Amino acid sequence: MRERLREETGRAISAAAEQVFAEKGLHLARMEEIAALAGVSVGTVYNHFEDRQALLAELLESRRKELAQRLDQALAASAHEPFEGQLRGFVMTVFIHFEDHRPFLSIMLEGDQARLAQPSPAMREIRARAETLVRRGLAKKALRQGHVELLPGILWGAVKAVLLHDLRNPGALPVAERASAAVDFFLNGARA
Repeated sequence: MRERLREETGRAISAAAEQVFAEKGLHLARMEEIAALAGVSVGTVYNHFEDRQALLAELLESRRKELAQRLDQALAASAHEPFEGQLRGFVMTVFIHFEDHRPFLSIMLEGDQARLAQPSPAMREIRARAETLVRRGLAKKALRQGHVELLPGILWGAVKAVLLHDLRNPGALPVAERASAAVDFFLNGARA
């Protein structure tokens, strides 16, 4: 019972931290605000996490693991589909994850903007899965052979552009339309 209460409290703190970090920014979020939103004392937050940096690291790691697991499941489930179906499944999974964890998206993008040379583990997870997907598309001859090394970045760029649009215009497009826009742009470009 005690362990279950500790886990519940940890989840509440993490959810509150995700919200506060997204609203205030990585450098302005305060433990007092996180504790208040979680409905616990500041001391309770420190009983769970050594400091603000440890809390942020744990939050990012748990969301990264969840995202990686979802992407792996989507790639495995679609492995025998035509490439476009695999691509749509991959992109939908990304959009659904970030729809479920919108504050995490803000945190991740803010952190990655600050350190372009060293992307976050979550960004590296997405890039690795995009590379796997591109290799599948190349093997199925569904993608052009030119500039192969750029294709995972171009795919992520299309997805990221739609994610940024949604952050600025929440709910303007349903998830399926966001995914279709990113997939269509990746496969067809912007040419009329």
